[in-house]
Amino acid sequence: MYKSLEKSNFPFEHCWYLLKEQPKWISRSTKDVPKEKKKMVPSPTTTPSPTRNVIENEIIELDRPMGRKAEKRKRKAHGMQAEDIIELRKMKYALLEESLSQEKEFYRLKAEKMEYDKAKEEKRLHLEDERLRLETEKLKIEAEKINLAKKESDERIMMMDVSVMPELQRLYIDKLQREIMMRDSHA
Repeated sequence: MYKSLEKSNFPFEHCWYLLKEQPKWISRSTKDVPKEKKKMVPSPTTTPSPTRNVIENEIIELDRPMGRKAEKRKRKAHGMQAEDIIELRKMKYALLEESLSQEKEFYRLKAEKMEYDKAKEEKRLHLEDERLRLETEKLKIEAEKINLAKKESDERIMMMDVSVMPELQRLYIDKLQREIMMRDSHA
């Protein structure tokens, strides 16, 4: 049949030998014969046993699995397709609602994080200001200590009795006392 139509040999003959006994191809090969039912003929090598209820001329109709189109028609006939569409739409709506709620939660958490980061930054700035204030205060105290020590040193120098000192030491202390007097008069 193929050779008469295509003018060449059938390239898949080895496949045909494997598939020709399958229900799908049996019905196609017997298409020319209108609704003839296949007869099962036992092979000559097997001997019929009493447990097998196979009669030599018994007619057996071979069932094929339902195809995709037939399955679709059957579903449409039972109205399953409309119910499936409704169910799918419900699922889609539920997924959209869940996605929306997750998005709201995401933005809520993001805003919460921004507030937390802002509070953290304000706290850090406050601590930095406090540290600078304390450091400035510490420097003022150090300056006051230095001034106080300088005044004590100046006072000690001013109170020294130079009459009992050797000449060189007396001249040095006199010079220091004059510098102290000059500094105090300008201040």
